[in-house]
Amino acid sequence: MYKHLLVAVDGSHTALNALNHALGLAVQSGSQMTLVHVANPSEYMTLAPEFLQHESYEAAAVASGNDVLSEAKTIAQNAGVQNVQTHLLLATKGAKEMAQELVDFGNTQGADLLVLGTHGRTGLMHLLMGSFAETVMRHSNLPLLIIRSQGEDE
Repeated sequence: MYKHLLVAVDGSHTALNALNHALGLAVQSGSQMTLVHVANPSEYMTLAPEFLQHESYEAAAVASGNDVLSEAKTIAQNAGVQNVQTHLLLATKGAKEMAQELVDFGNTQGADLLVLGTHGRTGLMHLLMGSFAETVMRHSNLPLLIIRSQGEDE
């Protein structure tokens, strides 16, 4: 079925739901799994500098991303997935670039399924916040498994 699953993780409950679905597929099919986090330093610019425990916003984004990847890898290994890789991508321009980085990475790694979570926002929240999953869907040629968040996860 699937030989290489690429799973986007960001530390959210929504991403954890997506990871759990991907773990079931990986265990069942013996798939390789690559966990990917797309770090964006601009997300840390809203913090006051005195709250940053790193020398730069980029360092904060990378450190946080590595923590997310480490936790997700532990979850995957505890679920019985044998072949788990992690990769941190850095995007500095915003959500559209983040989505494109993920799609491009999936293509270069030979993944045959891209798994990610979505909050499923609609209306004004969708207009204001956009949709990372929707942007990935528009740009990806890979098969996608998009897991919508549970009501309590939003």
